[in-house]
Amino acid sequence: MDLTPDQQQQFENLGLNPIQIPQTKTKANLVPLFSISGLTLISLSGLLLLKNRDSNTTLPASIQNSPSKISNPTPTQVPKSIQHYLLASQQNFSQALSLQASKTSSNEVINYLNESILASTQAIKDFPDDYRGYEQRGRIYQSLIDSQPQFLDAAISDYQQAQKRNSTSAEFTRQLASLYAKKGDLNSTLSYLSATVSLEPTKAQNFYDLAKLQQQAGLLPDALNTYNRLLPLISDATQKSQIETEKSALEKLVAQNPQPKSSPTNYSNSPSPKPNITTDGNLLQASTDSGLIIAAPETSKDITLKNQSESNSLSGTTTLPSGQKQITINNSQLTSTSQIYVTILSGGKNQSLEILSKSTESFTVGFQTPLPEDVSFKWWIVN
Repeated sequence: MDLTPDQQQQFENLGLNPIQIPQTKTKANLVPLFSISGLTLISLSGLLLLKNRDSNTTLPASIQNSPSKISNPTPTQVPKSIQHYLLASQQNFSQALSLQASKTSSNEVINYLNESILASTQAIKDFPDDYRGYEQRGRIYQSLIDSQPQFLDAAISDYQQAQKRNSTSAEFTRQLASLYAKKGDLNSTLSYLSATVSLEPTKAQNFYDLAKLQQQAGLLPDALNTYNRLLPLISDATQKSQIETEKSALEKLVAQNPQPKSSPTNYSNSPSPKPNITTDGNLLQASTDSGLIIAAPETSKDITLKNQSESNSLSGTTTLPSGQKQITINNSQLTSTSQIYVTILSGGKNQSLEILSKSTESFTVGFQTPLPEDVSFKWWIVN
């Protein structure tokens, strides 16, 4: 029996195959719905429609290939966020610290450190405009400098890149000042400390470190100005008294020397150029000896210029032990015309501390008679 166009359309819409059967004498233009063994039979004008209740029944090819069929999308890889790389880097770094504390072999520690460096490097490559990748890798390098000084330039480069992308961060400028101090670069250290003071004008430690370095460099007017800005920030009475003593001594020195050495430039505008370090990062070699030490950076740590000591600084603090009459200080900055000034910081109340002798290699400070207490004093060389 041929199907009418309407019937054919109905079958196609249902996704069923019509099965034609011969007409019988049974009067059944419309037969009720009934079920046999999971098959549903529907009679419509002498035609049986067979529909399997099993949802897994294979659809006709015409339906399978139909554009309207919904198919599962091909899985796509979700891009990793920068937090993913930073977390992976920090986890590997923490593991390296833990293994170091447990006296594990250095090679295993190195493997975790390298994984930490690689993760932060990937963050830099995938997110080059985000400062956090550079900051993370810079901290890793900085933690290694004490035992692996070859990473100093790499740490400086990463912190400079981080600071370039986040120029309002006082932490970055202070870390750069600390790193350049380790390098022995006085001008760059002063430059970044000056920038830190500008960005963080209420933190006393920044002013104190800056004033100390300015004195060591013989920049007495600059040091005096920094002390004037530091004093209102100090609440501890003992510390404030010590700073006031140093400030008073500096004022006398500046008054006695109308043209003392001053800074030739505005340090905050003249940082040293960054080292040329690639974004691929520097890894530790497996042959690194057991002297490897990881030390987390401390932002509150005093900044002290490398190789700057009593022997080559223009200022310093020295203690004359109790029962000792005098003490000699060697210094390479001395000349035949150098003037030396001293002021007592603690002990020796109402006593007069004097310069007993001076040469181009050393000077001797002391009392006419020894005292029963330690005496701490500050000294300056003015050339």
